[in-house]
Amino acid sequence: MDFIYAAVVFGAFVLISKLIARGRNDERAMDRLEEQWGKIPENRMDDFDFRRISVFFREYGKKKARYVIDDITWNDLEMDKFFTRINSTLTSMGDEVLYSLLRTPLYDREDMADRLRLIQYWEDNPEDRIRIQLLLERFGKHRDKGASALLGDISHLEPRKGKLFRLLTFVPFLTLPVLFVDIGAGVLLLCAAIGINVLYHERAIREIDSKVSMVTSAVAIIALADRIAGLKLKGLSKETARLNELLGSLREIAKKGSPSFYIRKEVVDDPTTLPKTIFLIDLWSYQASVLLLKEKLHEFAQLFELIGLLDATISLASYRKTLEEWCVPDIEWGQAQTESIEARNVRHPLVKNCVGNPVSLDKPVLITGSNASGKSTYLKTVAINTLMAHTIGTCLADSWRMVPLFPITSMALRDSILDGESYFIAEIKSLKRIFSAVNPGVRCLCIVDEVLRGTNTVERIAASSRVLYALAGRNVCLMAATHDQELADILGGIFTNRHFEETVTESEVTFDYRIKEGKATSRNAIKLLQVMGFEPGIVTECMEAVASFETTRQWDRITGDENELVVT
Repeated sequence: MDFIYAAVVFGAFVLISKLIARGRNDERAMDRLEEQWGKIPENRMDDFDFRRISVFFREYGKKKARYVIDDITWNDLEMDKFFTRINSTLTSMGDEVLYSLLRTPLYDREDMADRLRLIQYWEDNPEDRIRIQLLLERFGKHRDKGASALLGDISHLEPRKGKLFRLLTFVPFLTLPVLFVDIGAGVLLLCAAIGINVLYHERAIREIDSKVSMVTSAVAIIALADRIAGLKLKGLSKETARLNELLGSLREIAKKGSPSFYIRKEVVDDPTTLPKTIFLIDLWSYQASVLLLKEKLHEFAQLFELIGLLDATISLASYRKTLEEWCVPDIEWGQAQTESIEARNVRHPLVKNCVGNPVSLDKPVLITGSNASGKSTYLKTVAINTLMAHTIGTCLADSWRMVPLFPITSMALRDSILDGESYFIAEIKSLKRIFSAVNPGVRCLCIVDEVLRGTNTVERIAASSRVLYALAGRNVCLMAATHDQELADILGGIFTNRHFEETVTESEVTFDYRIKEGKATSRNAIKLLQVMGFEPGIVTECMEAVASFETTRQWDRITGDENELVVT
């Protein structure tokens, strides 16, 4: 009796200690979450394994999305950096869903309204946000070790000899009748049966050891969803109802595949290890979980996405708090209007102290200007804000009004050495994919920087002018930048000309990064030679060569030996 009393007291002491410890941990977590809210996350690109983070997108997100941001556009806009900049999620599901969310813009009014509602809800209801965040914080980013990989082919998860363990489980029991007839023989058979099971168990566990974490993670995610639904937050009635609907078919997986059933490494600390080993209980549990997951993968994917969405939208609400000036874009759903985009004081989210510029697109736009004047940054600013409008419902602008637009770019191509492609071939393929992306449903925002720069001047101007003209006739909103001022003349009747310019003095070249109407009228390449300290004679000869060409439309030929050059 005293032993039982002591055990009860000890158990109560352990339970109370754990509750006190959890309470203290929760208090520290709450303080940390409050402190981090609305602050720029201290992330680095190296902190994220984008191959892992993109698994949900590759296996599920892009398969159900109608419009997907391709790799070229994603890289052109440096979206990995943007993801790193805005990501304050607390779980791996949040990481993966936020990544997928940025690559699958929304073009449905109701879906966009739901996302905006969630983001606004976290801003307006800090107490509910903290309650959700505490659950997400407890789950953490390291407990999900590849659960999203379950959304692909999971046939490899089953043990190689998946059905043999069912027979071996009952072999020890079959030796019991022998014990009543011949104890010696019975004990020998029992020991042999146990030995066989232990050896089989160890072999099977080694085979599935790397796979168990995926299944146990799935079970843990289901348990997390159950706890979130249990909060019954009034402002999340739609999401709670959906969680409960999905849990109705997934709770069985949590029961069959309880993480407590799986073998632990600490044998001494887990007294259930011995019976699990002898009777292969954890193999039964693992097998049952895999088979159930096969049947319920679609439901599990939706559950994964919903939990990740809650985490991701909290991160997006916090990101808004880091911004001094921003707006919710006014998207003209289903309404015809002349302007594709009309916006004021638009800025790039990754450019520090970015100069704001207006955006007015009522017809195709061709931007000219000298090197480093701001053309490429302006194009990226328009493209990334368009993507932000359709994904996170936030634009860095004083105002942003638009029709639904799908951004696709061709800007920062590189020679593909591995594929044996030249720069020019890569450009052609990139432009061809833009033509292929044009559709009658959603208008494309096509951004092209220095079209066909990888070939000679004559063919570049001829080809790029006709390509841009053909593209402008499609269902697109087109912006292009070029150094070839001839294009501004050739396309002047179709495109609106705008430009960036510089101020040149004897010692420096400065830029105001303000977009202006009309085509560029200045050059700075030769002036930069002077500013950078090249010999005055070289600079003078360059200027004379340009003046001669503009008069005669022919280049003078340089002749003579290395000691005396003559221009003829």
